[in-house]
Amino acid sequence: MPKKKTNVNLINEYIEKITKDKKVSEGTINTYKNVGANLPFNLLSSQPTIIKKLKELYDNPNTLQLYLNMIILVRRHNEEETDKLIKFRNSLRDNIIETRKKKINELNNNLPEVEYIIEQLENSTGIRYIINYLMIKHALRNKDINLKFVKALPKNKTENYIMMKGKNILLNINSYKTEEKYGSKEINISNEKFIDEIKKMKLDDGDYLLTKKNGDKISNISTFNDKVLHLTIDKLGQNKIVKIMIKDLINNKSFDKLEQMSKDRGTSIDVLLKSYNLYNGDK
Repeated sequence: MPKKKTNVNLINEYIEKITKDKKVSEGTINTYKNVGANLPFNLLSSQPTIIKKLKELYDNPNTLQLYLNMIILVRRHNEEETDKLIKFRNSLRDNIIETRKKKINELNNNLPEVEYIIEQLENSTGIRYIINYLMIKHALRNKDINLKFVKALPKNKTENYIMMKGKNILLNINSYKTEEKYGSKEINISNEKFIDEIKKMKLDDGDYLLTKKNGDKISNISTFNDKVLHLTIDKLGQNKIVKIMIKDLINNKSFDKLEQMSKDRGTSIDVLLKSYNLYNGDK
């Protein structure tokens, strides 16, 4: 009788399969591996056993859904039944909605007002100003901000670039979360202080905005995210900053600006209004 595969075996086989079919982020791969290494039951156990074990381990419906999604995909790859797991996952939706609304309400009550954010931005300088400006004015994610300064755009655009173009600054962003859907993004910036702060950095052709101590590009996602987080206002991070700005745009009915934020971020307005809207927790 063949030996039963371990979760690590099952996850590695599934990762190998999906990476052949499509591009998969490093974060997704790490999540799968962590789950496979830590779940105290086999992914090919009976469905009732898996449901029972998950309920014993986790109360948070979002966590349960995350694990169920992955378990279902791995089981499908191994041609195992998933009907009961899918039914259980579907039953979590109402709880997830209520949990999300509760968290949004709590977050809305604890976040600073937009006036404070703008004041802190204007009082900052250098790379701190640049990072926060790109989040506040253009809703950029951390990954978008991993920018390389160039004098001219290369023919093969595989990274995110920042360059002087006439009197303005041009961002050409090619490596970001939703790149496959929205393609290359271009953002023109004419803000005088932003341009001045970029010039003060005295970047050479090929330099990155944020670097390791030796000047090399930061390739490790966690290291880069941690560095960006510490540069954001009050260490709020881009997610919270964008939510504060979306709330302000809704308050002022600035729908043109909301549309521009949607385009710059590479996120549909529907997603902004659902996932980044602090009013979305109101009953």
